[in-house]
Amino acid sequence: MSVTKSFSLSLNEGKDPGFDKGFLSCLLQYLVTSPPVEAVSLPVHRDDLRLRVVVRLVDQRLFKDEVKQLEFFVGWVRINGRRDWATLDTAISQVFKDYIAKVDPTSSLGLSADSVFCYHVNHMKRVIGGEVPEATPFRCMGKSACSISISLKGLKEKCVDCLVFETLIPKPMMQHYISLLLKHRRLVLTGPSGTGKTYLTSRLAEYLVERSGREVAPGVAVTFNMHRQSCKDLQLYLSNLANQIDRETSTGDVPLVVILDDISDASSISELVNGALTCKYHKCPYIIGTTNQPVKMTPNHGLHLSFRMVTFSNNVEPANGFLVRYLHRKLMEAENDGSVSNENLLRVLDWVPKLWYHLHTFLEKHSTSDFLIGPCFFLSCPVTVEEFRSWFIDLWNHSIIPYLQEGAKDGIKVHGQKAAWEDPVEWVRGTLPWPSAQQDQAKLFHLPPPSMGPGSPGKPIEERPSKETPPSSLESDPLMAMLLKLQEAANVIESPDRETVADPSLKPSL
Repeated sequence: MSVTKSFSLSLNEGKDPGFDKGFLSCLLQYLVTSPPVEAVSLPVHRDDLRLRVVVRLVDQRLFKDEVKQLEFFVGWVRINGRRDWATLDTAISQVFKDYIAKVDPTSSLGLSADSVFCYHVNHMKRVIGGEVPEATPFRCMGKSACSISISLKGLKEKCVDCLVFETLIPKPMMQHYISLLLKHRRLVLTGPSGTGKTYLTSRLAEYLVERSGREVAPGVAVTFNMHRQSCKDLQLYLSNLANQIDRETSTGDVPLVVILDDISDASSISELVNGALTCKYHKCPYIIGTTNQPVKMTPNHGLHLSFRMVTFSNNVEPANGFLVRYLHRKLMEAENDGSVSNENLLRVLDWVPKLWYHLHTFLEKHSTSDFLIGPCFFLSCPVTVEEFRSWFIDLWNHSIIPYLQEGAKDGIKVHGQKAAWEDPVEWVRGTLPWPSAQQDQAKLFHLPPPSMGPGSPGKPIEERPSKETPPSSLESDPLMAMLLKLQEAANVIESPDRETVADPSLKPSL
């Protein structure tokens, strides 16, 4: 007889008046919907129930078109008629602590059990360490309580733990960003595409709106996409805004935050903002900009005087640790105990950040800053080994290789050949993390080296005849370089009717 069937029979036969019917219905729902292993693993106590524990965020609905995750699964907790609030406090705190240990293995976020402010059991709010409700946790569950929702410390508690949890950005860095905004009101986030700059601006805007106490209404935060809108549009908007601020004593209808996304020239935007926003500084809206372009600072630079700048680099936090934390969170979201402890799957997920950093290093050597690759490139990673295998092969062949090709071509145009060519597929093939990966090695495309110039389009560098010694030799010996140029000129004069190159086997001597 199945566990579900035998339990259904006990519902009809049980005559214990102290046995809560709401609990029975919730437990039956759990047995019906859960996998057999989970059902069999329940304790022998008939009033023991395992409940989902989630962290729930407040939806400010500041950006209407944004799809935002508001609930994050963190674990399970058992509850019964003998459980009191103090022991439930401890259990909830431990669940969150264990979750953070899995998601943030390097303890970079700065979150702990102390980050939990309160939790809800059905409609009962329980503040950790606060006044104990009269009813027991079990009685508060009601007929349909099958999860417990946690609220983390936030603005009301003068903390940023909730914001840190949502963004996966370490607490000291988040506090620094907020401090810069509150003090200077203008901030530019600069760094490679895909490092989460635009996402962070949205979260910072939400924080500022919540802190102001203003009602979330259309126009409280305004976004300009500078890739689609012109500087003239922005200048006109800011000038009209400054006039509006000067005329009105109340700033209720004035935007609190203006986001300038995808700035192409941060210095010119700084001058534009300074010229257009002529109103009193403390009445100006907060301005947060993002740019993929590196910003060169000089002592008298307008950006230095007007905006504060935060650089996102793939080599340091928050970018270099984000992908590990994100993928581990995604694994927890699957709510599969077997997957969380699956060594093959963990090996795969831990390999992805190493792959990303390897590709980042490759692009640093062979491309320009326009083609650096951020961790967001890999956020669609599945959390099963088989799905990952097919996903990665498709991603490598049809997305990564074309992107690296364009990046390498751009690097050749701008810098020439900066370093010896190494096909990144060799590293990938040698480190593929899933079982029996050898059979998939041949499915991954190679990355051919780009051509050096118009004289031999599409031809790999090593196959072209060499006119001169390697760049490193020429740079180290200018006299040798000059002699080789004279020799090449002499060859051309001797044979004007045909294109002649120096004999690669010729060894010039002084």
